[in-house]
Amino acid sequence: MLLDLPTAARYNAWANDRIYNGLADLDDADRKAERGAFFGSAHNTMNHILLSDLIYRERLEKKPTTYTRLDEVLYDDFAALADAHRANDAWYVGFCEALDPSALDGDLSFTTVGLVPPEYFSLPLRLCLTNLFEHQIHHRGQVHHMLSHAGASPPPLDVVKFGRGDVDRWTTE
Repeated sequence: MLLDLPTAARYNAWANDRIYNGLADLDDADRKAERGAFFGSAHNTMNHILLSDLIYRERLEKKPTTYTRLDEVLYDDFAALADAHRANDAWYVGFCEALDPSALDGDLSFTTVGLVPPEYFSLPLRLCLTNLFEHQIHHRGQVHHMLSHAGASPPPLDVVKFGRGDVDRWTTE
């Protein structure tokens, strides 16, 4: 089980940044081309990742969920999507860094989005945050694959490169 959530949040932001930098090398048509993934295109898959993060964020902030579909496209413009995603990743880094570790054993209760009828869950916060970051890894892997199918070189996302502090053309550092 993922225990070091601040590091997971920082890795997540680093990996998303590298994916966005790789996607920036493609034109809009290539980013939005149907590639047979759950959400069709690389662009829509990155929208889904952000959407899922925002749904979890509303839960964490104890706000009502404002989204009803998991395939909602929040941003049609790539630059706006990338900016919003990077800002939300920064929010998660701050949230995880400020989180009292004792809160991780408390429950997060929520109703699912996109299921009819909706399902109710009450799970340990630790498990929910672990799921949040693992969900991103899952879909980021799909986008990584779509980059290669679009003729681009997908960026390395290995956590060992993150841990070593690798800086190369894929980073904004």
